[in-house]
Amino acid sequence: MKDTTMKQSKRYNPTKHPKNTARLFQNYEDDKDVVRSQIRFLNDVWDFWEDIGNNIHTFLAFRSVATGRWFEHPIDNGGGSFEALSLLTKYNRWEYDQYFCPNPFFMPSRKRQFALPTRFGWCDMDESEPESYGPWPSLVWETSPDRYQALWSWDKTHKPSDAERFSKALAYRYGGDQNGWTITKMLRLIGSVNHKPSYDEPYVETISWDWTKVVARPLPLDRDRFKMTHSFLDVTTDPTRYNREKVRKRYAKNLHPKARTLMGNRKAYEPNNSAQIFHMVAALHEAGANTDEIACVLWTSPYFVEKHGQNLRKLNEEIARILGKLEADE
Repeated sequence: MKDTTMKQSKRYNPTKHPKNTARLFQNYEDDKDVVRSQIRFLNDVWDFWEDIGNNIHTFLAFRSVATGRWFEHPIDNGGGSFEALSLLTKYNRWEYDQYFCPNPFFMPSRKRQFALPTRFGWCDMDESEPESYGPWPSLVWETSPDRYQALWSWDKTHKPSDAERFSKALAYRYGGDQNGWTITKMLRLIGSVNHKPSYDEPYVETISWDWTKVVARPLPLDRDRFKMTHSFLDVTTDPTRYNREKVRKRYAKNLHPKARTLMGNRKAYEPNNSAQIFHMVAALHEAGANTDEIACVLWTSPYFVEKHGQNLRKLNEEIARILGKLEADE
C-alpha cells in the first residue's frame, strides 16, 4: 500500500486552506475520493467563472494509455462541475493520463489568441527543487518521482502576455521546463496516474498548497522582453503529405549529427522530450524543410508520441511555438 498522506516540502506550510481544501486527496487508492477531490480542486482553480462573466471556457484533456490518442474537451461556465465529473468518469485515471488547463479562454479553443487575463503563474519544474523558487509557489504537486509542477495564485489578474512573462521567468531562472510557459499550458491533474513507460504508474500527488494570494513576482528576464511575448505563428500541417525517411535523407547533409540520430530513433532514448522535439524542429527548419516536412518527421517520432500521442493540434502547436521562437531570436 502506498503512503497517501500529504507530503510536506521543507519550507512550505500546507496548512493554510482558505478554500476549504484541507480534506482533499485523503486516499489516492480510493477512486471515488480522488474524483470527488479532483472536482473540488478544479472548482477552486476555475473560480474565474464568477469574476469574468459568461461564455468562459477552460479545458480538460486525456491521453489514452493503449493508443496514445489525445482527447481534449472545453469546459464552460454553464456546467463546469457536471462536465468535469462526466469526463473524469469516462476517461478514468487507470486508462488515461489526465490533464487540466488553469487559464480561461473566450472561445472553446485552446489557442493563445483566445486567452483571457489570468491570476495564475505556472511552471513545469521537472527535476528542479520547489524550495528554490521565488516567490514560493501556491501549489506544488509531484508528477513522477522527484519531478514537479506548480501554480502561483497572484493577488491580481494579468493579461496573457504578462502572465507568460512571469511564468517564463520562473522556468528560466530556477530550472523548470523552458518550453512550458505559454498560457495554453496543460498540467497533470492531481490524483491522476502517470503512465509513462519509464515509471511504475505513480500517483500525481500534492506536495503542498497555500491559497493565500502571492503578492511578490519573479524578477523578469534581462533579455529583450518583446521576444518573450511575441505572437505564435498560425501553423496548420499535413503530417501524411511526405515520407519521414525520404525527408530525413533529403536534408541529412545539412543536419547536425545529433538531429539525424534523434530522427532515426525508434524509442525515446534521450531524456527531456521537449528538448529533443525542439532540436529536431530547429534543425529541419534551418536546413530548409517546410512545415509539412517537419510535421511528418515529428508525427511518428517517439519523443513527440511519448509526450503528446498522435495529436494533430499539439503537433501544430509545437511547430508554431518553436518556429515562432526561432523567428523572434533571429
